[in-house]
Amino acid sequence: MKTVFINCSPKKRFCASAYFLALQKLFVGGKKVTEKLRTPADHARILEQLRDAQAAVFGIPLYVDGIPSHVLRFLEEMETFCKQNGIRLNLYVVANNGFIEGRQNEGLMQSFEHFCARAGLTWGGGVGIG
Repeated sequence: MKTVFINCSPKKRFCASAYFLALQKLFVGGKKVTEKLRTPADHARILEQLRDAQAAVFGIPLYVDGIPSHVLRFLEEMETFCKQNGIRLNLYVVANNGFIEGRQNEGLMQSFEHFCARAGLTWGGGVGIG
């Protein structure tokens, strides 16, 4: 089983998303691939990794109570890619924010759940970290 961990933080180093993904990787078996999503130049490389994956885990910061704009552009491409190539993977999200409680991530989680329904993917759930 192949799991693709996608670090969606725009920071180059020392980001919470990378830290939480590294922790999550300790509990996942099989082949593990980590990718960084920061610019449109990263899209094609990540989509190719998803071609034979059974699961994808997004590590993502909460920006203005939602998904960062650079990730939204990727999700648009990912939806088309998954539909055209018959990709049916499980999708999970580890979201972090600067608030005290993790429930501030609820809107972001709902957006990913709706994305999965549109793209034909299985929403595996997520965890919001405050």
